[in-house]
Amino acid sequence: MGDRASVSIEGDTIIDAFRHNVRCIPDHAALRWHRDNAWLALTWSGYSRAVAEVAAGMAEIGVAPGDRVAILSGNRVEWHLADFGVLGSGAVTVPLYQTSSPEQVAYILGHAEARLCFVENHGQLAKVLEVQDQLPGLDRVIVFADSQQHDDPLLMGFAELRSVGARRLNREPDLFETRAGTIVPEQLATLVYTSGTTGPPKGAMISHANIMWTIRSAASIFDLREGERFLSFLPLSHIAERMISDFASAAIGGETWFARSLGTVGEDLRECRPTVFFAVPRIWEKLREAVLDKLDGSRALQRLIVDRYAALSGHFANRQALGKHAPLLMALPHKALDSTVGALIRHELGLDRAHILVSSAAPIHPDLLRWLSAIGLPVLEVYGQTEACGPTTANPPEDNRVGTVGRPIPGVRLRIAADDEILVQGGNVCSGYFHDPEGTAELIDSDGWMHSGDMGDLDGNGYLRITGRKKDLIITAAGQNVAPQDIESDLRNHDLLSEAVVIGDGRRYLTALLTLDVEALVKWARERGKVVEPAALVADPDLGDAIGRIVEEVNAKRSRVEHVRAFRVLDHEFAIASGEMTQTLKVKRNVVIEKYRDQVEEMYGAESQS
Repeated sequence: MGDRASVSIEGDTIIDAFRHNVRCIPDHAALRWHRDNAWLALTWSGYSRAVAEVAAGMAEIGVAPGDRVAILSGNRVEWHLADFGVLGSGAVTVPLYQTSSPEQVAYILGHAEARLCFVENHGQLAKVLEVQDQLPGLDRVIVFADSQQHDDPLLMGFAELRSVGARRLNREPDLFETRAGTIVPEQLATLVYTSGTTGPPKGAMISHANIMWTIRSAASIFDLREGERFLSFLPLSHIAERMISDFASAAIGGETWFARSLGTVGEDLRECRPTVFFAVPRIWEKLREAVLDKLDGSRALQRLIVDRYAALSGHFANRQALGKHAPLLMALPHKALDSTVGALIRHELGLDRAHILVSSAAPIHPDLLRWLSAIGLPVLEVYGQTEACGPTTANPPEDNRVGTVGRPIPGVRLRIAADDEILVQGGNVCSGYFHDPEGTAELIDSDGWMHSGDMGDLDGNGYLRITGRKKDLIITAAGQNVAPQDIESDLRNHDLLSEAVVIGDGRRYLTALLTLDVEALVKWARERGKVVEPAALVADPDLGDAIGRIVEEVNAKRSRVEHVRAFRVLDHEFAIASGEMTQTLKVKRNVVIEKYRDQVEEMYGAESQS
């Protein structure tokens, strides 16, 4: 961490915090992006000027405080410029996932009553134009990757908007500061629509006060410092990425690097070397696979050394799981290898400078966390929801309890209801759902408790363990309750499997739909001299036996009612584009079960029901 000062978060709104850093560190880099084989930088003063131009441009074309303004784009510099331009105008940002279909775009823009929409390129523009007739309130669409002027009054390039704003600022130099200064903490900052595994998305109403309260609470746990470096690659339309690489970075004077794509994250990590790194479980799994693949390719002597380090790390992880300390004869060689081999692995991953590593958005298997910790990458599991502005609980760095999602962040109150649902109170909790009084009443009860929809229990030290989702709870034909989450997590933890959906509601026994990890499958096939063709391998009896052993191993840890009695392996992975997963890589259980109904019914045979 060097001599960087502990962070001081100034202001009552995220715009206040942004303007404070512009005044204090105008020449420091704020945003970095890759273009023409080089990383370019925008300083805080340049950031502020661009944001002011966006805000003034929107004022010139009629956007007023309180208006909703949507952003349909991948992560890029313009996303942040648009976001803070909207917020600095007193308007409300409505982010959309770039994978959204035209129908989803129409629903959210219509429901939010968006006046204006920023889009990344002409591909995203096409989605809006396809549903334009359903959006009579949409006045303008601003295209990021378009510098030309348009005859169509609906369309405007981002460069043109900034030019319009620059001319307005020449006439009214204090326009941005004046508008930004009128924003109050209770003012609505953003509508974040839940990706939702069931039903239409709901727009969580998050205020400036919610954002600032949450950042201050989280910063006190993780000891965030001035100049933290973040890599932005998960969707900014998701509250977790937005809170970290957009809002937190702006609040503490950090530096956000934009990954070129999901496919280049490994390379971008090595170039960025973030000091804070947030990822979903699937990314952490991929990083483990990358390390193991690298070890497989090592030369003989190197491999022996690395194998010794890996073995010792594994022993450390196992002892950690049992709450035991490693004996000195194990600890000393591990320490020596960790400072050489371990340091090299961390450097190769680009995580050698990271002092905060976080996993959230979906459950992560404890064995994976222990393995990462054993190679010097202690990942902290955080739990929360869109409606609570991101984090509700977090494992503190000084007392990380693997297998739990930590303790409530400072200021949050948490209790477990009679039906095991997790209830939350705190400054992070949103005020409800936009234009949805019934949904709001279901979310926040008359006593002010937010109902998370998750089930859990608290240990004696106040650490929370998630036991499942209320809506996912399986009730078998015999009336026995089974939470599928842990079973699915154990199945996914095996290299060959990427996803698992356990089924059994109203049935006599449990079954599972499984998908294969393509990279692990290719390796498995080559080691056995088999043709690398997923569609053919699915029917391979050797693969069936291998997966059968995985299922038996998972069953052995559970009571008989929790045993998976039959399974089917699909010849492809679930995907966002097919509607089987949310944009945060959570499986949409109901969609999957319905889509593969024939395979499900096969597993139940004569018991099959309509």
